[in-house]
Amino acid sequence: MSRYSFKENSFGKHKTIILQDNFNDTKTEVCLRGATLINFFVSLKGKSINILDGYLTPEELEEQAGARSCIMAPYSNRIKDGRFTWQDETLQLVNAVNPNKDVIHGFARVINFDVKNVSADDEKAELVLFTDKIRNGSFPGYPFNINLTVRFTLMERNLDCVITAENIDSVPVPFGCGWHPYFKLGEDGIDSLYLEVPANKIILLDDKYVPLKGKVAYSDLNEHKEIDFRSTGKIGERTVNVCYTDLIPDKDGITRTYLTDKEKGLCLVVYQEGGVTYAFTADTVKYRTRKSIALEPVQFMTDAFNRSELLDEITVKPGDSKSFRFGIEIKEL
Repeated sequence: MSRYSFKENSFGKHKTIILQDNFNDTKTEVCLRGATLINFFVSLKGKSINILDGYLTPEELEEQAGARSCIMAPYSNRIKDGRFTWQDETLQLVNAVNPNKDVIHGFARVINFDVKNVSADDEKAELVLFTDKIRNGSFPGYPFNINLTVRFTLMERNLDCVITAENIDSVPVPFGCGWHPYFKLGEDGIDSLYLEVPANKIILLDDKYVPLKGKVAYSDLNEHKEIDFRSTGKIGERTVNVCYTDLIPDKDGITRTYLTDKEKGLCLVVYQEGGVTYAFTADTVKYRTRKSIALEPVQFMTDAFNRSELLDEITVKPGDSKSFRFGIEIKEL
């Protein structure tokens, strides 16, 4: 028997794939609906702990409350009024879950992905999900043709993820993506946990949670001590809902955010290649308020399709592909 294995399962009416490390009992379950992570279990001192606060029921998945573990694509977070201009054409997006709500978090989360490949051996377990459903006419306000791939790789206590958009259209297309997971290190909430986010700036928002226009949106973190986690700090009763930018990578070019339970001796690392990091203490979610914290690796800031300074970065030319890599790692202290 190989060290790693996979098996099919279900979450309500939706198919899932479980990737497992048979050596240390680390395992994760991915739902094909939205390429959504449902759980991530690790073994700590002989006890299995789920560090992902995902959807608990298929009904929660359908409702999409909190966008838990949502793969955000082809845009992330909010687009102001759901409207943007692309190549002199003004386009109007629609919320894919509820047309009466603000446009947010993309529409990949409502797509039923196909399994392109799943494998397991002594080195890793890997799942590659694919969709060709993003086509002109399929989603209002996004008249473009792209293929979207999401690859999950489980190696020991590390889950690596790569989102790739391939432009199969005849024109340049806008694209941005990210991941919206909520993490917990137990069942006692987040107040006693410690957070470290290596960043120099945050993004300032208006009353609709859209970044301010121009350069004034970028604010030095030195002016916001209450949410400055460059040095590890206890979350306590602090309310955090912010986009950290101008990230500080390690020598290998990877930026790492740390969530630590010092009492349990457990540390969660969220890593990413470039982009921005969102942190949200889940104060306003419908279910399980402040029981977990969203630490989101994301390519671009909110409303990226309307930011002139990001035009080159969000553009995928015909025949080209763009990818965003991120992941999580569990460490015992």
